[in-house]
Amino acid sequence: MRSFFSLRRETAGRLLVCVSRGLLACLLAGAQLLGGYAPFAVGAVGAAGPGWTGLAALVGAGLGALRLSDFPHALRTMACSVLLFTANNAFCELKAYQKRWFLPAMTAGLMLTVEAIYVVRAGSLAELACCLTATAIAALFASCCRQALESSDARRAHPGAALMLLVGILTALGAPEFTNGVAPGRAAATLAVLFLAFDRDVASALTSALCIGLAADLAAQGSQFLHTACYGFAALATRYLHRESRVRAAGVFALAAALFALPLGVETGAPLLYEALLGTLLFLLLPSRLLRAAHEPEPVPAASDGQGLRRRLRESADTLRELYESAVSVPPPEEENPAVIFDRAAEAVCRDCPQRDLCWEREYGRTYNALNDAASALLQKGAARSEDFQSFFVERCARFSSFLTAVNAETHAFLLRRQFRRRLEDARVRSAGHYAQLSALLRTAADAPDAAPAGAVSAPLYRVGSSLRPRAGESVSGDSAAAFETETGTLCLLLCDGMGSGEEARRESAFAARQLERLLRAGIDPDNALKTIHGALRLRGELSDSFVTLDLMTLCLQSGEGALYKYGAAPTYVKRDARVYRVGCSCLPAGLAGDDAPPETTRIRLEPGSCLVMVTDGVADPADDAWLQSLLAEWEGESPQMLASSILADSSVHKGAEDDAGVLALCLPESASGNATREV
Repeated sequence: MRSFFSLRRETAGRLLVCVSRGLLACLLAGAQLLGGYAPFAVGAVGAAGPGWTGLAALVGAGLGALRLSDFPHALRTMACSVLLFTANNAFCELKAYQKRWFLPAMTAGLMLTVEAIYVVRAGSLAELACCLTATAIAALFASCCRQALESSDARRAHPGAALMLLVGILTALGAPEFTNGVAPGRAAATLAVLFLAFDRDVASALTSALCIGLAADLAAQGSQFLHTACYGFAALATRYLHRESRVRAAGVFALAAALFALPLGVETGAPLLYEALLGTLLFLLLPSRLLRAAHEPEPVPAASDGQGLRRRLRESADTLRELYESAVSVPPPEEENPAVIFDRAAEAVCRDCPQRDLCWEREYGRTYNALNDAASALLQKGAARSEDFQSFFVERCARFSSFLTAVNAETHAFLLRRQFRRRLEDARVRSAGHYAQLSALLRTAADAPDAAPAGAVSAPLYRVGSSLRPRAGESVSGDSAAAFETETGTLCLLLCDGMGSGEEARRESAFAARQLERLLRAGIDPDNALKTIHGALRLRGELSDSFVTLDLMTLCLQSGEGALYKYGAAPTYVKRDARVYRVGCSCLPAGLAGDDAPPETTRIRLEPGSCLVMVTDGVADPADDAWLQSLLAEWEGESPQMLASSILADSSVHKGAEDDAGVLALCLPESASGNATREV
C-alpha cells in the first residue's frame, strides 16, 4: 500500500512539472521582441528537454503563439519549437548533450535554420540584426532556464539564471496594456527593480535593472530605450539613498522615476510615471517578513569551544562515513570459473598425448560434456574418482591416471584460492564496517557538553606557495597540494602523489588529500589521521591496485616546533641561513605498507627566516638533487611562490617532464608577528 501511494505521489509530481512547463512556455510566447520574435518561448521548449516535459512545453508554446501573436510569427515559433523538441529526443543519449554549451548551441542553430528563410526574403540588414539578437536571447534563456528550473538546490543556482527567467516572465506580462499605455507587467517590473535595489549591492541592482528595462524596451519595439534608462537611474538613486529604510527607498525610487519621466511629456512620460508609482505602492504593501528575510543577513551565533567540538566530531564522522562508502562501493571480484581446473590439467597432461586431436578437436563436444558432468561431484567432494567420469572418457583417455592426479591437484589449488578470496572479501567488509561503526560513535559524541572557552592567540607571519606541473602529454597533474591552518594554530602543508599520471592519479591523490585535511581540521592527531587514510587506501587498493604517497608537515605557529610525516614521499628540504638539510623517507606509500605500518616521522624546528620545501618524486631524484640544494642555498627572495616556480622550471631542465611534479614552499620571514599570507 505504501508503494502504491508513493507511486501516486511520484506520478502527481511529474504531472505537475509537465503542467508548469507548459504554462510557462505558453506565458512566454507572449513576450514578443523586435517585431514578433518569441525567443523566450523557444528557449523554454529547449530547456524542457525530451520526454513528456518537452512535449508539454511544445504544446504550451504552440498554443500561446497562436493566441498571443499573428499567424506568420506563430508559425515560425511553432517550427522552432518542433525542431527543438525533436532534437532533444534525438540527442539526449549523447555525451555532448550533458555539456553546458550544447543546449544554447543547438537552440541557436535550429532557430537560425528556421528564421534564415525569412531574413533572406526580407533582404534587410535590420532584419538580420533583429534575428541574430533574438537568437542570442533564445540560446541564453534556454541555458538559464534549465539551470534555474532543474537545480537541486535553488539557493545554489546562479543569480543570472534566475534573473533571466524573471526577465522573460516580466516581458510576457508587459504585453497587455491598460488605458494610457500603462502595462501591469511593467508595473511588476518596477516592483522587481525596486526590490532588488533595496536588497542587493550596487552592481547586482544596476545589472538587474538594465536587463529588465532592456527587455521591456525590446518588447515595446522602441528605439530610445527609455525603460532601460529610467530603471537604471531609479535603481542607482534608491541603492545609494535608501538608508536601510523601506519607506525612504520607496520615496527615492518614485521621485527618481518622476524626475526622469516628467520632462518626456504626457504621451511618453506618463506611462513610465504611473507604472513606477504602481510598483512603489506594491513594494510598500509587501509583507515585512519577506523584506526582512531577504535584506537582513541571518545572524551567526558566536562559536564557542563546545560548538567547535561538536562540529569537529561531525566532520570526523562524515569523513569516516565517506571512507566506508568508498571502500564498499567497489564491487567484489567475480568467482573463478571451475573450468580452469580441467584447462590446467589438460595443459600439463594432454600436451604431447597422441590422442590430443581426437579428444580436444574432433570430439570436443563429448569431452566437454564428460568433464562438465564430473565438475559438480568434483567440487562437492574436493577430489575426483574414476567413477565420476563417463565410462567412454575413461576408456578412451590413454593417460587417465595422470589426468586424474592433475585434476585433483588443480582442484585443491582452486578451492584454496576460492577460500582465500572469500576470507579476504570478508575481512575487507569487516574492516570497512569499522569506519561505519566509528562514524556512528562520533555522531553520538557530537552532543557532548561544551568545553570552557580558550583565549585566541595571534598567529605569526608566514607565506606559502605551491606549483604543480603535469606530465608531458597530460592535461592534469596527478599530484595534489593543500595548505591550511587548524583552529588550534597548527599550520599543515600536505603534498600527495597518486600512482601514475593523468585524471585517475589526480582523483586518487585528491581523495587522500581531501580526507586527510578533513581529519586534521577536525582535531585528529596527525599520526592517527595518516594511519586512517593508509587503512582506507589499502582497502581500495585490494581491488583497484592504487596507492598514494603522503607528505605532511605540521608546524605550531607559536613555538616553531613541527614534524614531518611521510608515507613513501620524496625528500623534504629545510633551509636555515645558507645551509640546506634533507629529510628522506624509506617506507612504502600509503596503501602498500603493512596494515599497522606507521608513517616515518621526523621532528623539526623552524626559526624566523628559514624555509621549507616539499616536492614529489617528479621534481628530483634523491641521488641527483645537488642542483636543488644549491638553488635553495643561494635563494635570497621572499616569495615562496617564485621559489616553487623556479624549482619546477629547473626541474624540467635536469629531469625533464616524464612524471607529474609538485612543489610546496613555506617561508618564515624574519618578522615573527603579523598576519599570515598565502600565495597559491
